[in-house]
Amino acid sequence: MKSKRLAAVLLVITMGFSQFSVALADKKSDAENKKKEAEASLKSKEDEIEAIEEKQRTLRGEIDDLDAELVNVMVELSTLEEELSVKQDELDETKANLKQAKKDEQEQYEAMKLRIRFMYEKGNTAMLTSILESKSIADLLNRVEYVNEVYDYDRELLEEYENTKKQVASLTKQQKEVIQALKAKQQEYQVAQADFESTIAQKKGEVGDFDVKLAAARELAAEYQDTINAQNTIIAQENERIERERLERERLERERQERERAAAEAAAAAAVAVRASSQGGGSGSSDNGSGNSDNGGGSGDGGQQSASSDNGGGSGDSGQQPEGGDSGSGSGDEGQQSGGGIPDPGYSTGISGSDVVNYALGFVGNPYVWGGKDPNTGADCSGFTSYVYAHFGINIPSYSYAQRSVGREVSYADAQPGDLICYSGHVAIYMGNGQIVHAKGTAYGICAYDNATYRSIITVRRLL
Repeated sequence: MKSKRLAAVLLVITMGFSQFSVALADKKSDAENKKKEAEASLKSKEDEIEAIEEKQRTLRGEIDDLDAELVNVMVELSTLEEELSVKQDELDETKANLKQAKKDEQEQYEAMKLRIRFMYEKGNTAMLTSILESKSIADLLNRVEYVNEVYDYDRELLEEYENTKKQVASLTKQQKEVIQALKAKQQEYQVAQADFESTIAQKKGEVGDFDVKLAAARELAAEYQDTINAQNTIIAQENERIERERLERERLERERQERERAAAEAAAAAAVAVRASSQGGGSGSSDNGSGNSDNGGGSGDGGQQSASSDNGGGSGDSGQQPEGGDSGSGSGDEGQQSGGGIPDPGYSTGISGSDVVNYALGFVGNPYVWGGKDPNTGADCSGFTSYVYAHFGINIPSYSYAQRSVGREVSYADAQPGDLICYSGHVAIYMGNGQIVHAKGTAYGICAYDNATYRSIITVRRLL
């Protein structure tokens, strides 16, 4: 009856565990669904961030090209302004020359009028008289030649000033046309400069708008990553719970089997004792029979004690030892370490913590990949730490919740470079000076120099 009652109790407990497990399994399934949704949202937001950054790069390239063209326009405009200034000086000089030429022309014109008037007023008699008064043929020829030279000189002088006047007028017209063309070109470059400056200002405004969009997208991506980390923590806790329940079920099953075996052995021993007692009572006298009965009774008691005490007790101890014996004691030690931590167990492997940190820093900037084990191509937090320690011959599990029990625990106050810091659903390598290097998340990749206490620390493990 006692065995049946125990079996019934175990069956009730098992059914209770099953129902409780179903409820908690729903919790894990819900966490996994939320994690998948957050991962999909994060992927979409990362694509959006990449598109925004690409648009920013394109805009900045266009701004650089526009800046270069604007510089060329400004150089051309400066050159035109200098050329225009030179042409304006030349025009001013030409105008002054023209004014002086007109003045000289007017003076020469007035002098010529006086000379011509004098010549006509005197008539040909004066010229004839001058010729007739010559004293010789040579003198006559000289006087005639002189008169001709005077006429030629006057005519050439008039023609020269007339030509000068025409040349100055033509040069003035030409320079005015050049200046007009330069001013038109100057105006054209000024308009181009204004257009370039307006376009550059507009594109810089667009870059500013994209900066705002990028900041908002990164903020959402960080929120999605936090959601993923939170769901990872829930999933890890559920996995730990499932493992504990499995071990508990195995322990209960072992105890049940041991009890059934012990009960069967006790029943068998009792049956043997009864048979021995019956055989002894029939073959001897009353004293012998009594003696045998005593022996039989003693044997029966002894046999029953052996079955129930030695075997039963042994079976009980044996059934409980994996969880409550050595393992229980070990778990107790582990629990004690997790609570306070050894002040400072020191180094035992001879591996330098600085070497571990420097090796880990070589992966900074590489991507975060969920489930990744190789930080060269992408790793998650536990994949990153297990890879780094494995490089130094230290093999640890590649799951964050399992890494909480590796090595020996130390207090955060005594943490040294190369120690493993465990958070809820996350792990990192301590660099010293309150800083960590870790695979932070999809939006960040592998980062260094973050504050070690940016999240609540569960335990610090010394592996070196």
